[in-house]
Amino acid sequence: MIKKPIYSLLFLLTISCNLVDSIDQDPPDNLVPSNVVTDEDDARALLNGAYAQIVAYPLAHYYMHSELIPSAMIGTMNNIGDAQFVNNDLTMENTNVRNFWRAIYTVMDMANNSITLTAELPSEEISEETRMEIIGEAHFLRAMTTFDLLRYYGQFYDTSSELGVVLRTAPVNFVTRDKERSSVMECYTQILSDLDFAVENAPDFTVNYRASKLTAMALKAKVLLFMGEYAEAADMADRVINSGAVQLEGSFADVFDKGLSSTELIFQTYRDANSDLDQNNRKRFYSGRTGDTWFPELMEGDPRQPLTYSGQTILKVNNAATFRPTYFLRLAEMYLIKAEGLARSGATVEEARVPLNEIRNRVETGDSEAETMDELMDDIFEEIVRELAFENGSEWFAAIRFDKAMELKPSITSTDQYILPIPLTEIEGNKLIGYEDQNPGYNF
Repeated sequence: MIKKPIYSLLFLLTISCNLVDSIDQDPPDNLVPSNVVTDEDDARALLNGAYAQIVAYPLAHYYMHSELIPSAMIGTMNNIGDAQFVNNDLTMENTNVRNFWRAIYTVMDMANNSITLTAELPSEEISEETRMEIIGEAHFLRAMTTFDLLRYYGQFYDTSSELGVVLRTAPVNFVTRDKERSSVMECYTQILSDLDFAVENAPDFTVNYRASKLTAMALKAKVLLFMGEYAEAADMADRVINSGAVQLEGSFADVFDKGLSSTELIFQTYRDANSDLDQNNRKRFYSGRTGDTWFPELMEGDPRQPLTYSGQTILKVNNAATFRPTYFLRLAEMYLIKAEGLARSGATVEEARVPLNEIRNRVETGDSEAETMDELMDDIFEEIVRELAFENGSEWFAAIRFDKAMELKPSITSTDQYILPIPLTEIEGNKLIGYEDQNPGYNF
């Protein structure tokens, strides 16, 4: 009986990968059989499989590319093994563009399978509380993957744009694989709906490598900021800050040295000693190298610099002592979201400086001396880079929000370069997406 959930999970993982591949090639008859999830153990194993896919080899493109791609595109890294990202000159045939797309959709498909199959379990096989907690976690994972797809492959910065991504809220099979792009607002609406479901139904926060009510609230604050709902973003970030579930570490170093036991981390990948013994081993193929243009100048003299990188070597996300985790959400980011949200929604300079100074004072750089809103916005941007560099694209997306991308990276000459092209394999494999649906600047 102990082995049954594992065998069921492995079977479903294989199916799920095949289903996602069916997006860009003719699918076999591989619908998920009804007996894959037959009880609570199976449901838990399936949800665990969704988390596992974030770091699973060869789909490590998800957790690694969420650091490598955005850092290369803004210049905090100058070498990731693919010059197209460094030069901001991408094509729809790019292998990493395809692999990143496929990896994110794989996790999404696992989440959709978890939602669908757990909901179908008979009540005698699972308690209602457990059912809803599992489905709540899966809704968070679907929200996270949809958000990542939107901000990398859709015009996330324009809520009136029709160029969102392909919304998938059901497992992929030969019936559902062909699907058109949704609008940006339709994508945001789905993301918020999934997050609200997770806030209501996911478990309370206990560990920083599983989704929870708090994790969903933190991601919602971030999503609202990207949408331009600044007052709501600041309010949601404040709710996370005052939840009592997480606390700022006493020092910047403690955040990363403590790993899974950090009181500040809200969501990260689970890593342990075994993570460096198998094919997930990041150290074998981590190719990021520190940028040598604007980034070192900004970091010079900041106490966080020697903990973030040393020469060309990235340290923060390649920390061998904590087995090289990826950081998706942490409390310091909530303070910075609150500061930015307040600054953009009519608060005074003095009010918006308060959460910013919480982060500055931890590293003893002193209160912001900004007297005007423009000066404060510059301080907030610079603090985001210094505090959150290499964490889930924070510096790249901040450069877009603060309209600094073209200033910092001369190879960025158009807003078209803010997002990646839809992979050629998706266009060739999805009958409802054609070349005319490609992102601007890439259809050549």
